[in-house]
Amino acid sequence: MAAKMHIEGLRADGSGLPLAERAAFAVNGFLAALAALCLVRETAPDRARWSLAASTGMSEIVAALRAADHDAPGEIPAAVLARAAAEAVRWNLVDRQAPDADSWRMLGDLFIDAQEGGDMQVTGESGAVAREYLRAIAYHAAALDQLPLKTGFAVARLIELLLPLLLLTHEDTEAALYVVDVVQRGIPVRLAWSFLSSGWCFVTVPAADMLSDVHGGFARGQLPPGLKGMDSEVLRAGVVHLRRQWSACPPVRRYRRYPLDVRLSIVRGYNEAMHLLADDAAEGVAAGAGAWWITDLSRGGVGALTLRNTRSSVPVSGDLVAFCPEEGTKWHIGVVRRVRTSKSYVEIGIATLSERPDLVQVDDGRIPRELCFCDPVRRGEAVRLLGPVGALGDNTPLFVVVDGRAHKLRPLASTLRGRSFDLRVYRIA
Repeated sequence: MAAKMHIEGLRADGSGLPLAERAAFAVNGFLAALAALCLVRETAPDRARWSLAASTGMSEIVAALRAADHDAPGEIPAAVLARAAAEAVRWNLVDRQAPDADSWRMLGDLFIDAQEGGDMQVTGESGAVAREYLRAIAYHAAALDQLPLKTGFAVARLIELLLPLLLLTHEDTEAALYVVDVVQRGIPVRLAWSFLSSGWCFVTVPAADMLSDVHGGFARGQLPPGLKGMDSEVLRAGVVHLRRQWSACPPVRRYRRYPLDVRLSIVRGYNEAMHLLADDAAEGVAAGAGAWWITDLSRGGVGALTLRNTRSSVPVSGDLVAFCPEEGTKWHIGVVRRVRTSKSYVEIGIATLSERPDLVQVDDGRIPRELCFCDPVRRGEAVRLLGPVGALGDNTPLFVVVDGRAHKLRPLASTLRGRSFDLRVYRIA
């Protein structure tokens, strides 16, 4: 309804306002409406419905702006069109949709038209269109799909503040997180540490340094003027998340990904995964049904897709999954880090926790139980343990017997709580 209202205002020729002002008001007004209508208490189903409505509304506003620009060329400022396209990128990401090629093509056209020949670097202060192009890439690089809606709004505010510090450069640099082929109006591609690619490189190091300063300011009760009035806990979560994504050591691809066309079996949930590890491998592969196809594979994980109308349950971000490639005989364990949907497919990215998970009986001095070891047991080294929710929450040492030798496991760090599991690191004595 908010989108329709602002589209009607955009088309209101008799309002007395020029088209440029009506266009800017439609974009800014709809964004303000989304902020005001953000869910107070977020559940997964409510978030899915809300984010879909927001994404659909933003796409309708972009379509209305493009139609108006077609009818009256040059009257709508390029910066307004670029801002609308950047926000369409944002809300597609929040809705966990696949990147929209049309939005990036529109942004690329506007960016190229606004650029002066020979520029080797572009910052958020290089011009209004460049600023919006950087905003779109910043959204793409912010992992908005992993955040609650309120935290996502905080991250968007942070990106607004950090735009002058973001950089696009043609120069080769190891500091680049993403590369984008503007000439081909491409979608930004995340870089592995092991290689660079031609195109414009997206650099966030100066922005990450400022995020560190903002984070330090929390302890002193200080915030930049542009962030005052925000919920401090939500803002803190946004700062921590964005700093992690953009820091000098971000969670980038450590290993190059290679295309592959092989079927994949996926089973979600801790209990279901552990049942497969305890069962016969051949029976387990049949249970997975092989409804997925591997799209790319690396040492650190796997990308896969399935038809959107599949009857099998689709994992969500944070799910623990067991997965086994076609003709494989060994289940791997991983966590879903990325989910993207398109009209025809659902695509996921899985970070591998263990290629050789092993169910081992441990004892805490009260009751023996089976836990999943992600790493081999070697005296003096660390081992990651998986258990059901609540199983690894206290600091009680564990005892395990491997190859006839008893070992004591001392907890090293706090428990990481997943959707159906606990993960904790122990030192083997």
